[in-house]
Amino acid sequence: MDREDLIGKVPWLTKDGYFDPTKFPIDSVLTQALDADFGKFRSAVNMLLSMYDHGRREAGVFLLGLLVASDDNLEWRGIIVEALRVVPTKPCADLLFAEFRRVKSSNATRRYLDTVIKVLASMPRELIEDSFAKLAADKSFSQRMRSKFRAVIASGDCLGDDWF
Repeated sequence: MDREDLIGKVPWLTKDGYFDPTKFPIDSVLTQALDADFGKFRSAVNMLLSMYDHGRREAGVFLLGLLVASDDNLEWRGIIVEALRVVPTKPCADLLFAEFRRVKSSNATRRYLDTVIKVLASMPRELIEDSFAKLAADKSFSQRMRSKFRAVIASGDCLGDDWF
């Protein structure tokens, strides 16, 4: 069956033959997001990102839950955090700020925590400014981490690689 045969029979294909993530069934994507295979997991997270970005708010809720339920594999968690960039909500920001308490800063965790900072920095200032100010004043964080927190407050534009 070619693409033209599928149009009209598959609800997630538009009449022009384009993929419509607003109509794609989410069940199989959720199952795939929990798969132990890295490729399937990453593909599912990207699909959830696309679904949320196209108005499927339930996909964002699942991404938040997926981060909470994930083990401590920082590579996998980083992929989820990057996807959460499209979910600029207070619950999402609160969950990401909690990562600074859950994951202690070290050479092994620096890349992951930098990803969390970048995603938070991309969110509206009213969601992040107060929390970054509290972190910047918290002496339990290293001077380097507090400098990163202050840089977000000062410029709001720390997304370039040279910032870190």
